[in-house]
Amino acid sequence: MTKSRAGLTELEGAIFSVLVRAPSATAYRIRRVFQDSRSAEWSGSAGAVYPAIRRLVAERLIKERAEADGRGTHTYVLTPAGRTAYERWLCDVARAVSPGLDPFRTRAPLWIGLPPATRRKMARALKTALEEQRQVLTETLRDLEEGDAIAARLHIALLDLRLKWLAERGS
Repeated sequence: MTKSRAGLTELEGAIFSVLVRAPSATAYRIRRVFQDSRSAEWSGSAGAVYPAIRRLVAERLIKERAEADGRGTHTYVLTPAGRTAYERWLCDVARAVSPGLDPFRTRAPLWIGLPPATRRKMARALKTALEEQRQVLTETLRDLEEGDAIAARLHIALLDLRLKWLAERGS
């Protein structure tokens, strides 16, 4: 048996979460979940997803099954070791509370260095974009499955905090 390295990457954990929600998914379906994500940080590129799937198969964390469809389709399921690794990843409190990748937070302290007119224009554009995202999420909330609705509500709360932060700065 191939020995697994310690812990899953966020991409690998997210791949596992797709397989938990959609057992026997194809690599293409897994990739589509990332491509369709509202988050710009999730890459649906074949160069990210497919190698991760191959790595997880090699580590025997997911099992590949050939389908008898005549097209060479393969589906993937978590193995018992994969389920254990997924639960460890899912319950990793330190990583769950980590700030992670957040382009807004990375840029916010730097906006003060912009010329005042550019900073005001940027703040207006941010406010508009945040309000538009909030509106779209609010409108789609009732049509989402429970897990997606939780993620959408958390995203709305984050958008609200960012709007409040902008308002406190007179933007």
